[in-house]
Parts: sequence; C-alpha cells; structure tokens
Amino acid sequence: MIWVEIIGYVGSVLVAISLMMSSLVKLRWINLVGAVTFAVYGGIVGAYPVLAVNGFIAVVNVVYLWRMSRQRDYFTLLPIRRRDNSFLVGFLNFHTADITEFFPDFDIDGVDNPRMVFILRDMNPAGLVIFEEKGRDVLIHLDYVLPSYRDLRCARFFLDQLASGWRERGLERILSPAAGAMHRDYLQRLGFSPTLPEGLLLFERAIENAAESGNSPL
Repeated sequence: MIWVEIIGYVGSVLVAISLMMSSLVKLRWINLVGAVTFAVYGGIVGAYPVLAVNGFIAVVNVVYLWRMSRQRDYFTLLPIRRRDNSFLVGFLNFHTADITEFFPDFDIDGVDNPRMVFILRDMNPAGLVIFEEKGRDVLIHLDYVLPSYRDLRCARFFLDQLASGWRERGLERILSPAAGAMHRDYLQRLGFSPTLPEGLLLFERAIENAAESGNSPL
C-alpha cells in the first residue's frame, strides 16, 4: 500500500536529516522520531528485524535525551579587554563564514567602544558577545554561539548575568539587529520584539533584574 511506503520513506528521511544536525539535542530528537516511524513501518510490513533495531535506537535516544535534560552545564563569562587579543582575533577569523550569515554587517573595527565577552560552557568557548553601552541602551553588535550550543542557554545565561549590572547603571533596553528569519526567531524566543520602522530589523528587549545571578562581572 502506498501509505505504508510513505511511512517508510518518512522514517528514512528523518533519520538521514538527523545526521545533518550540528546540535546533539536536535540530532537525538529527530533521530528518535525517525526511528519510531521506521519501527512502525517495520511492524506493519512484518519486517521484524527493522522493528527491533529501530525500537532499540529509539530507546537509546530516549535514554540520552533524559540524561541531557538532567545535565547541568557549568557556565561562566570571560571578558576580553582588547580588540587585538590574539584568541579573539583567531576566533573571529575561524568562524567568519558562520558569523557573516547572521551578522553580515559586523566589523569589530567599526565599533567605537566594544565590550567583548566569551561565554564559556564547561570551560569551552561556546559563544561571543560584542556590545556597546550607548545612552540608556545596550547595543548588541555580535551575539554568536557555536552551532553545537544553540539551545538558548548561552544567551539566557549571558542576559541573566549582566541584566542586574546594566539596570543599576540606568540602562533600559537591549537592542539587536537581526539577519534572516532564523535569527529573528531566536531573538523573539529570548523575549525581544521588533522596534523602529519595519524593515530595519532591529529588535529590543527591556532590561530586567537577573534571577539570583549576582552582579555583573564586567
């Protein structure tokens, strides 16, 4: 029957797509759905080895996703004082292509007074934020996170850590440009909303007190 074949194809496609994910969490979730779909297909057509193998894969994915949900990563911030810092320059050069996709107009030399901070996750450099404080606003010039860490946790940690310090200094808004639908969705999931005339792709978020995150280290 055609619909049975469609189930098999859908399962195969999902498993294939999962292998293209840079995020391990996304890989596990998509692979889980693909394995379950393929297992259902195997049960319908009587291909019990297919059912057994994909059922096992589904269980493995569930176990790892459960472990990931309970894992508590260690986050901290590493401020960089100079824009010619060798590690900063090397990081920007190495990730130029990916950074340009989300921040096509970014040029650190064009930022007057950059504040630069790496987000460390389990002591690995997971992201980099470059911003300025202008008037009552925090202007984000770069908010880059490595593909394998794009689960919003880095961004939320950064905002929670700095929000109280920003508020104490009288800052009121965080402004960020957005390039493309994926980046706009990312900002909106963080609580940003469009501001200024439509088409400028500038998003804002009110600065709120951090939830027991302590004072800003910067």
